[in-house]
Amino acid sequence: MSQIRFFALGGLGENGKNMYVIEVDKQLFILDAGIKYPSAELYGVDEIIPDYRVLIRAKDRIRGIFLSHAHEDHIAALPHILKDLNVPVYATNFTMQIVTDMLKDEGFKLEDLTLNTISQNSIIKFGNVRVTFFNTTHSIPESVGIAVHTIDGVIVYTSDFTFEQSGDVRYQTDFRKINELSEKNVLA
Repeated sequence: MSQIRFFALGGLGENGKNMYVIEVDKQLFILDAGIKYPSAELYGVDEIIPDYRVLIRAKDRIRGIFLSHAHEDHIAALPHILKDLNVPVYATNFTMQIVTDMLKDEGFKLEDLTLNTISQNSIIKFGNVRVTFFNTTHSIPESVGIAVHTIDGVIVYTSDFTFEQSGDVRYQTDFRKINELSEKNVLA
């Protein structure tokens, strides 16, 4: 039986700053890395990022940062985090284009980073843990849900989505994959 923990570093009970961690047998899988825009009372503060210090202490156990879509409340903390944690990043082509532009603007040399473009058919293996993806509908193309498969079952993560289908495949939810996931032992 796997030892599994799920915890939020941001995004829980707040709008923005989305960042979640799934720990499976000491391996850490980070889901999203977003910012939050401050209220008007915080004059002079441009953005608020998740407190990721716990990850710095565990950086050797991080398998990657998996991004659901390209909105800033899900990706814009990456420049801060990657300065301290040079870990692999996984995202769809559209999201990765936004990420690479953002990182270049922040002075990163892309050749020093591990940036992996995925599709909804990608399967990434880390020992007995697999990470898969499924398309979701959102206001930005190539949004995905993320499924972390363990020997005990699957943890399914969806960020912002809607069930409104579009004629453009980059905006369509893959109900077949969601149905397949529902037939597995879904842990969360």
